[in-house]
Amino acid sequence: MSGSSGVAGKVCDPGPMTQLPGAETAGDYLRRTCLRNFGTPRPDDEARPRKFVKTTLSPLDAPVPRLLAYALELIGIPAHGPGEKVEWWINFTYEGTDCTLAHEKFGVRIYVYTDGDEAATRALTVRIIHKLEATTRTVERLILNASPELLRHGKATVVNQHLNLRRAYDYFRDRAVNPAVIEDETIEFDGSDGTGLAGWSFRSGRAQMDLNAFHDLVAALTAYLSALEHDLVLALPFTDFDPTKDNLTGFIGFRWGQKFDRVFGQDKDARGYKTRLTEVVERWRNPYSHGGFEKGNGSTVWLHAPGVGAVPVGLTSTRSRLALAYVPAVESDITSVFALLDELDEWLLRRLPDEMAWIDSGLDCRFDETFRAGVRAAQEAGLFPAFLRRAEYRQAMVDNMDY
Repeated sequence: MSGSSGVAGKVCDPGPMTQLPGAETAGDYLRRTCLRNFGTPRPDDEARPRKFVKTTLSPLDAPVPRLLAYALELIGIPAHGPGEKVEWWINFTYEGTDCTLAHEKFGVRIYVYTDGDEAATRALTVRIIHKLEATTRTVERLILNASPELLRHGKATVVNQHLNLRRAYDYFRDRAVNPAVIEDETIEFDGSDGTGLAGWSFRSGRAQMDLNAFHDLVAALTAYLSALEHDLVLALPFTDFDPTKDNLTGFIGFRWGQKFDRVFGQDKDARGYKTRLTEVVERWRNPYSHGGFEKGNGSTVWLHAPGVGAVPVGLTSTRSRLALAYVPAVESDITSVFALLDELDEWLLRRLPDEMAWIDSGLDCRFDETFRAGVRAAQEAGLFPAFLRRAEYRQAMVDNMDY
């Protein structure tokens, strides 16, 4: 499980499950072990010292802040919030000392209230942090054990990584279309290196540029497919997705073509784009994503041709076409590949306007029924742009902890 202690929590819909199965047993275990010296706060806040020592936990200490809060809740110590610039806070005692654990805008912090020596208080804080860290494995196991049931109800959010994936594509595409200029190079040698051989060698700058452009084409195509697969997952809750029938984690593991078919079905245009993209993928990307070998039964080999010698031939299968493989790609190949990808991008915007608007916003995609029903209602009423704006406002509020 991963996260960042400097990032606010995700907007989610935890119901109808009000408590994770096994929560009581986990709470009993924590009371006997790492949280045995933790207690509920004293009822009168005025009784605690006014002086405190504040410690900010690093992301390594609190990769998923909410897990620490939940561990304390499991032993009966309630959490509060949200509040201004704070998502939640928990008042508790440790070895009789008043403390507060809070997830604030700029990190997870522990406040230890004491009039005692500051060095001793720091040491006490370190012990508290270590005890809280020790709860993580128990809480994670509790969640993982419940994960099948949570997924069955669509209780999951897929983090939107569209922008980062597209940045990789844009980077390699620009390099493929505009390769860095390399000048021709001529090197003379007079035999003074001890070989006794004199002469000169020549390296074509244009040939090296073409090779570099080809490498960047392969990288760009790989990045594009990664972004496309990711976008198809993000688009899934906008379809007829049913968590009781559809397996979200299984869908994520599908090949890109299977994802494409699930989202678009047998739409004629979709089939056409899938066929064209498959041809491009098998021609340019697959040989270099499978150890340099062509996809299928064959491989990139050198045939021993009588009267010619050994020549490179790409075998896409034992019964299909052969292709000579002297030059990896020329400028026209690169242009045609990116023309297809641009055309596909434009079609996606027309075919999935709401989905792509949501994806481009950077918002994560939820799969719970509350979210899916909200999407359906907004689309049926022609109010999806307003639905998206409200979601952006809500996420900005959560990110900034402006409750």
